[in-house]
Amino acid sequence: MNTSQAQTKQNRIEDLTFRELDMIYSLVRIGNWQDSDIARVYGLSEIDVRRVFSGYVELRRVLEIRQQNGHSPQGPPLEVAKKTPRKRRSDARYSTAAERQATYRARLKERRLAGLHHPPEWSEMDAGSSP
Repeated sequence: MNTSQAQTKQNRIEDLTFRELDMIYSLVRIGNWQDSDIARVYGLSEIDVRRVFSGYVELRRVLEIRQQNGHSPQGPPLEVAKKTPRKRRSDARYSTAAERQATYRARLKERRLAGLHHPPEWSEMDAGSSP
């Protein structure tokens, strides 16, 4: 990638969302990331990363004002997907989940007990056939 392509992919500070602004500020404040890494991830220059850190309070205030005026940098508000209720059986066997679980545990217990009544095959071998 040449430098002209890198410059076209750079974002502006004004286009950052609240989340991006908060993350950049936090990453610089904690100090685990270098400015160059933060700039690469968020598409900013290293100078812009320092500007975000030094002017965080003012930038946050500007974003809030823009959002109140209807100029949201996040884009159009997303519609919340309405969850349709899960389809239930019309002929439900169990009236409650506890009843269903109790029946399931009873079946497991029956299987476990049935396995205990049948001795293993190796015990059926004739003991007197050893050489």
